Formats: sequence, structure tokens, C-alpha cells
Amino acid sequence: MDKTLLELLKEAKGMEKMNGSQEQKTEDRQQIFNAGFQMGIQYMMDKIERQYQLGKPILANDNLYWLKGAEENLRDIMDDIETESVSYTHLRAHE
Repeated sequence: MDKTLLELLKEAKGMEKMNGSQEQKTEDRQQIFNAGFQMGIQYMMDKIERQYQLGKPILANDNLYWLKGAEENLRDIMDDIETESVSYTHLRAHE
């Protein structure tokens, strides 16, 4: 079972007082790093989802990105297909 970052930090701090091997200390640091990295990824995914639910854009690299859900994206695709077929039919009528 995965440990939380806080649990790993507490364990690592307690182990620093003990004479653990360098290999064990390196492994502990790697576990802490991995847990923190995963928490950062989860934080960003949660933030993106919150912004989508609020209908607000995401700011990334000095650009605003508006998010669409799968249903909205599918509607847009279907509208584009419908518009294309109407335009083609309209053009054919003028030949």
C-alpha cells in the first residue's frame, strides 16, 4: 500500500537518527521524491478539473486554454460535420 508523503517524511526523519545504510537512506529519499511527484501530478489534475467545472481557463506558458468536456467536444465535431455537408450540398446546387 502506498504511504502518504507525510508518513514517509516522518519515517525518514526518525530513521536519520538511527544508523541506516547509505543504500537505505537513498531508497527512502527516492520514495519521498516519488510520493511528492505523484502528489504534484494529482494536484495539477485536480486544479484542471476544478477550472473546467468553473468554466474558467487554465493559464500555462502565458496562454489561456479553455477546456471542453468529451460531450461538448463531440457536439462540436458533429456540428462541424453537419456544416461541411450543408456547405458541400449548397455548392453543388450552384453548379
